[in-house]
Amino acid sequence: RPSQYLQPPQQPQQAHRRIRQHVRTLSTAPGAAAQQFKAKPPKEVSRDMADGIQQSNRLILQHGIGKQRLVALAEDPSTPITAKWQRMMEVYLGTQLHVLASLGYDANEQGIMDYTRQLSSFVSSCDSELQEKFRRHGRETWRDMLATTFDLRQLIAADGEDELSIVDARNIMHKVSTKLIEPSVLNLVAEKCAKVDSGGDMEAEISMKHQIIQDVVVNNVYLNGSPSLIEELGFGSGDRGYAYMQYRMAFYENDPLCVQYTTSAMTKIWKAAGLDLGENAAALTGKMPMSAPR
Repeated sequence: RPSQYLQPPQQPQQAHRRIRQHVRTLSTAPGAAAQQFKAKPPKEVSRDMADGIQQSNRLILQHGIGKQRLVALAEDPSTPITAKWQRMMEVYLGTQLHVLASLGYDANEQGIMDYTRQLSSFVSSCDSELQEKFRRHGRETWRDMLATTFDLRQLIAADGEDELSIVDARNIMHKVSTKLIEPSVLNLVAEKCAKVDSGGDMEAEISMKHQIIQDVVVNNVYLNGSPSLIEELGFGSGDRGYAYMQYRMAFYENDPLCVQYTTSAMTKIWKAAGLDLGENAAALTGKMPMSAPR
């Protein structure tokens, strides 16, 4: 009868009681089948999945707990730039793990590696327009993180939305790579890395030497001097200037000539550190320390 659709709304206490009953039902101990359940990771990434994962990551980093943690970092000026950068990346990776785990991937480094491999395979099969779309969305998420963690809003507003020209970007990377291979820098890396004692653990040695290289590149190459390299390049000074350079240069992270400059310089840096990178060479020399993830 029509009257059955015209019942008065539930009173608040009735609604709350129903909600509590539903929550209790959901939170009771699972049965044997549920206890034995093991999620299965996807065998491949589809376009809908790739879109959804990117959007979910950005949602959390823009509006969720990820954003709150980035704001907390921004409000702590005492944290050194390398530590702040590492914590920002922990927020990013933690967000990604949370999203991937909900799709069945392992909530660990292996899960991220599996997803990254599948995503790379999928994107390589897409047309150039779709590939650029995924790169753009990833770049926007990265820039949002930088802008929040290092409070770049005023710098961004002052320069507007126009990207650097490709000529300017290549000139910047040429100047940076030239600075990186100065004898004083290579000698400092060699001196510090010679003191590393990893007990024969190659993975630990790479990690410890990567930290040294990161500290030298950021603090002795980019931020040292008066004016510093960051100031000479026109990005401002200090931690914020470094973050702003990464924000602006993100548009050209895959430019072949910029990558060539980076690879040439970082190969010499790692050689000075005393490491034969083997199969890790491409991953470690193809990008600067503390730059956008790939």
